[in-house]
This record gives sequence, structure tokens and C-alpha cells, in this order.
Amino acid sequence: MNFDSVIWKKRIDFLTLVTWLLTSLGLAVISFLWFGIDFRGYYAAARVLTMGGNPYDYHQVAPVLLEITGFMGGNPYYYPPWFAWFFIPVAGLPYQLARAIWMGFNVIIWNISLWKLSKGLAWPAKGWRRYVLFTLLTFTLAWITWRFEQAAVLLFYILVEAVLSGYRQKWNWTGFWLAMLLIKPNLTLGAVIAICLWLIRKRQWRPVLVMTSILVALLAVSTWITPAWFQPFFEPGFGRGLTLALDGPDRVLDIRKNTTIFDWLAIFKIEENYRSLIYYGLLAPMGIVSLALVIWRSKAFLQVMSISLLITYALTPYAMQYDYAPLAFVLVWTLSICNSSRNTRLVAWLLAGFFFSVSIWQRDIAWGYWMVIGLILLTLWSLYQSKGNLDTLPNGEQQAAS
Repeated sequence: MNFDSVIWKKRIDFLTLVTWLLTSLGLAVISFLWFGIDFRGYYAAARVLTMGGNPYDYHQVAPVLLEITGFMGGNPYYYPPWFAWFFIPVAGLPYQLARAIWMGFNVIIWNISLWKLSKGLAWPAKGWRRYVLFTLLTFTLAWITWRFEQAAVLLFYILVEAVLSGYRQKWNWTGFWLAMLLIKPNLTLGAVIAICLWLIRKRQWRPVLVMTSILVALLAVSTWITPAWFQPFFEPGFGRGLTLALDGPDRVLDIRKNTTIFDWLAIFKIEENYRSLIYYGLLAPMGIVSLALVIWRSKAFLQVMSISLLITYALTPYAMQYDYAPLAFVLVWTLSICNSSRNTRLVAWLLAGFFFSVSIWQRDIAWGYWMVIGLILLTLWSLYQSKGNLDTLPNGEQQAAS
């Protein structure tokens, strides 16, 4: 490589780096100024908690929502009790200032997470390839999360910390981050269970015990702070906000459309009873068998986490497209192991291109499930290239629980 080509490479690297950072900042500003709605739910839940109330009681949360934004809307609180603690530091601030802090925090941890994941996997190499990938991931996954002010970027940060601590055999931290992953169990419970079973099979008990101890402690403290926090769970209509668009606790506006296998099958005009038959009779058993194979045969922590997380997203009965940010890990890890030949990389990037294109041509959020379909095909391609051998340790990954 001559001197001129080195100079031009540095210029392209710098240009793509600036493009990634400006894209992140620009999309965050657009999201803050012209979008945003769900932070109000976190903010109101934290304020109810600071006033000694129960954040799960929508009759307590709705008046706060009305006070801070002028309407009640559909923001009942369904997260673990300790997730609301995270917002207590901003609950006393003016609402718009608290929103700005949440948005800024999201931009910072998103970019840090991408950088730490890429550096930890040693892929892509530092330079324009890395920054182009980061820009595509930001546009495809982070932006929709920021537009809805949702928590998936925070979940992605926790996931990156969990996979890197497990990859490096820092078991106390692994247990801590696994516990934190359960702030959205509809997206992570299957992966956490799979990782725990795999660790137990490898006779590595420490992270499982640390995780369990943290969860028990959090539940105990939550019960001490709000003794009857779980009582609303048993009241009629508690979970309506997951399937119905609400305007306060007593008014239903519409049926919510999700980004799940059920709503994706509905695109093809498949009736509800047949969708249930396909799910429970075919897809769920296939997912369980696949998880069992991964747990039993894999030697690689990252491999178990990646495949089990993808299976969880494929089968979860409740997810929105703004929940998809953690799938950035699955995409980056799977692409990183498709390096055996030029043709392998070509097919892998074509499938990745399909994944990135969905947000451009989709008609509504149910179509976003095509991203999961694309990732499944990409993962199957990577397994095919490794001859289906789940014992393969791509990129020199160590046997994390040996």
C-alpha cells in the first residue's frame, strides 16, 4: 500500500466515523423534537414510587401521566419494580429536562455498546467497515427505539456487558448482568434460562448463584419499599395494556399490533386458530428442541447467548419493533463468524442487507418481524458453513465455562 492510499484510507475512516456519530446525534435530536411518548410511563411510575404509591396500579399512574403531559394515554407499568428505581434521580426534574437526559443517556450507551461489542469480538476491523456497520445499526435499530423512548438500548448495553463478562469468565459480573437482563423478561427470559442451564451443565455455578441472589435481594427490597406491589397483578384487566391501546385505565381505543410471529402470520391472512396451531404445534416445539441442542452441544458462551436470544425473539408472544435493539449483538456475532470464504461472506452480507432493508419497505410494525426471519436465515447459514457443528469456537472464542 503506497503513501497516497494510506492517506485516503485514513480520510475515509475519519469520514465514516464522523458520519456514524453525526447520524446518532441527528436521529436522537429528531426523535426528541418530533417523536417520543413512552418515557412518560417510566417517569410517572418513578414519581408514583417516590410518593409512596404502587407503580403497577394504573389508577395511580394515570393521573400523574395526565398532570405531566396533559393526557393519560396507554402507559401502564409492566417492568420489574427495581426498574422504576432507575428513573428516581430524574423524577423530580421537569419532564422535558428528564426526557432530554434520558435521550442523551441512550445515545451515549448505544455508541459505547457498539464499540465495546465490536472491540470484544475483534470484528469488524477498526476503520470504515466498522463505522459503516455502526451507522446501519443505528438507523435500523436504535432510531426506532429512540423515537418511542423505549428501554431496548439500555437492554442492549446490559446484554453486551453480560456477553463480554461471560466471554472473559468474569463470573460475578456475569451473574449481575444476567439479573439485570430480566428487566424485560418477555425478550430475555429464554436466553437467560438457556445460559444458566448451559453454565450448570459446565459445572460453573457462580454466575447462576450470583444472579439468583441479586434477584432475591431485589424482590425483598421491592416488597419492603412497596409491600403490596404485586396486588394489581390479580385485578381484572391488569395486562390489557399489552394487547390493547388504552387512554387511561378505563378507556380502550384499539387493538395493539405487535412485532411477533402471531402478527406476522396475520399478514398472510391466516386465521387466529391456525396461527395458534402453527405456533404451539410446530414453532414452539422446534424452538425448544433447538434450545436444548444449543445448551447440550455448544462450548461457546457467545454462541449460546446469540442463538438462544434469537429463538426468544422468534417465539415471544409480546414484542414491538422498538424492542429489537439487542438483536444487534446477534447480527454482529453471526457476521463475525462467516469468514471462511468470499462466497460465505457474500451470502452473509446479502442476508444482512435484507435485515437492514426491512425498516425501509415495511408497511407496519408487524412487518418488522421480517428482521427476525432474516437473522434466522443468517444464523442457519453460519451453522451450515461450520457443518452444523455447535462445538465450533469461531474467532478463537475460548471455552468459557471449562
